[in-house]
Order: sequence, then structure tokens, then C-alpha cells
Amino acid sequence: MTVLQASCTQIAVPDPPEVSAANPVHDENATGYGYAGGIVAGIHTYGWMIPAILESVGESWLSHGWCDFQLPRPVYAGDELITEVVPSPENSDVGLITQKVAADGRVTIQGTIGLGDAPWKDEFSLPSDRTAVPEAQQRPFLGLNEIPTDRDYPPMSVPLRADDARTWMRERIHDDDAMWSEGNQPLTHPSWLLGQMTPLIRHSYRMPAGVHASGRVQHLETFRADGDVTVAGKWGAVEVKKGKPWSTTDAVFIDTHGTEVALVRQVAVILPRLPEK
Repeated sequence: MTVLQASCTQIAVPDPPEVSAANPVHDENATGYGYAGGIVAGIHTYGWMIPAILESVGESWLSHGWCDFQLPRPVYAGDELITEVVPSPENSDVGLITQKVAADGRVTIQGTIGLGDAPWKDEFSLPSDRTAVPEAQQRPFLGLNEIPTDRDYPPMSVPLRADDARTWMRERIHDDDAMWSEGNQPLTHPSWLLGQMTPLIRHSYRMPAGVHASGRVQHLETFRADGDVTVAGKWGAVEVKKGKPWSTTDAVFIDTHGTEVALVRQVAVILPRLPEK
């Protein structure tokens, strides 16, 4: 495989109200954490890189490819984002991917992509519990010193049919490419996977706020929007940096046919609750 040079651009749009309601860093409350304003969710900025990835390595990436990325700087609504993929000088089978803000060169995502199995595929710590359960009626609040480690999440079931996929693209990614919307079983946009990681936490727990710091995605099979999806995850390690816990979650996605279609890792910085106004 040869990675081709590719690029795409996108103007960042504000997150929809349900995202801001679930996490105060995505609205004006973000100023309480030192940001200039509400930051755009990393699941969306990741999603806006997909055209460049597919141009670089082809659509087979969606069924058997990978991405390893960090989110070093925030994105704000109105930022013009430029994504570029270039071959790695050390390995032509690996693409170096960078997303920058056009106005000031701020790097918002950087990482690597490739086809097949990622070199770190076997490092996922996957759950044994994979039977979806309803959302917990009583969800305990997790403080900064109460983040679990080495524990399965209660798995959740998420509806994903053609209309759900089209709603995701219309309200979140704003990409009208037919591959994500036409027919009764369109392909599932990769950002949808990342978009289920925070809901997996909130399926059973309450948390104050968090910032997506890095992630890994391993696509295993073609993933179409044609039924309910089980998301089963596991709390991993917690590392404290500058007084804040960085929590790792690994998850496996199982489609309506019982096929494992993707593995995802999210590392999130858990932030304290803001003082009452």
C-alpha cells in the first residue's frame, strides 16, 4: 500500500444542544475551565478529517484500517480547519495526518493512519460483559478521585438505522456525500463510533466534564447503519497529570448481526465540577 498525499477543509460549526447539555466544555461554561469559549467536540473535528483519509488510502480503510491521534489544541466554532495526509518518511504504508486552523496554524489533531491491523491492535483491554442493559435509573456521580479502573461498563444498545445515520450526518458532520446517507443501509460514518464513547460513560454514571485528549480506532469489518448496535466498554488506566485524571476507555462495537465491527480507545481528561453561580 502507498499512502497518497491528500487534504480537505471544513469550517467548524457549533455542537448541537444535546452535546453542550451533556458536557459544559462545549458551551459558554468552558470559560470557567480557561478556554476562550465553548470548544467543538473532538468527535466532530475527527469526523471532518475523513475525506482526506479516504482520498489518501481508499475506502477499504472503513472496513480494515486504523487511526491513532491526539487532540493537542481546542477548536472553536468558525475555525477553518485544514486536514493534510502525507506518507511517513520512515514507512510508506503509514500516513501522517495533521489538522490545523488556517488563521493561526494551531494544530488541533495529529496522528497516524494505515490499512489492515494497527501495530497496537492487541493492546486494547476489552470487556467480557457484552450483553446490553437499559440505562441505569440511579447513576452515581464520579468525582475526580472516584474514576474506576479495570472494570467493565454496563454495555448499552444504540439504534442505528438509515434515518439515524442521516440525522448524524446532517446535525453533526454536515457532509452530504451519498455513501453516508443513501439507501436503506448506508455506511456508518467513523465519527459515529467516537460519538458513542461519552454516552457509554453516561449510560451508567454522572460526571462533571471532560475533554477528549487522544484516541485510537481500529476498523474490523464493513459497518452499515442497519440495526441496533451494542457498545461494550472497559475502564482502563487512570493517569494523573497536573492534578487531573486522564481516564482511558476501550470499547468494542458489535453490529445488529453480532459482528465485531470496530475497536475504539478514548483518553479523556476529567475536569472538576464548576462552582455554583
